Amino acid sequence: MTVDLALQLWLQYQAAISRTLMSYEADPSLRQDLAQEAYLALHRSAEKLSQVDNKRAYLFRIVHNVVVDHIAGATRMAWQPLEEQHLNELQSDCPSVAFSSQQQNNVLLQAVRQLALSHRQVLTLAMEDIDEKEIADILGISYGAVRVRMNRAKTALQEILQHATAL
Repeated sequence: MTVDLALQLWLQYQAAISRTLMSYEADPSLRQDLAQEAYLALHRSAEKLSQVDNKRAYLFRIVHNVVVDHIAGATRMAWQPLEEQHLNELQSDCPSVAFSSQQQNNVLLQAVRQLALSHRQVLTLAMEDIDEKEIADILGISYGAVRVRMNRAKTALQEILQHATAL
């Protein structure tokens, strides 16, 4: 029964998990590996899941722990061109509008990947409509620390995007 709950939780948030992993890892095959590691970690902790009050926060904590382990283990994150067709969720009849929107998504994704890990974490979770208190639970930090990191992340992201558009 608890394994079913883990699978149900995973399927419910699969798209959000995919977007979260995309903000950390450019390589699709490595993202898939990270997703598998996160699912296995969730599966291993399935017995605890029924006793967890905030299951979404618990799941995203697992995902972020896997990502942190991945980043800590990597000597350097390789910069790779993005080839994500599914970034553009907006459908358009006009190809130039769709292309422009995809370009904007690519620029934003590359900018997010340049942020410090602590900034990337809070910003990525906020982009998934997770409130600051839940982000604090997921990351195991105080609410005040989340607010500070969020402000710093927004400032850093604006600077990166301004620099990118100036080129």
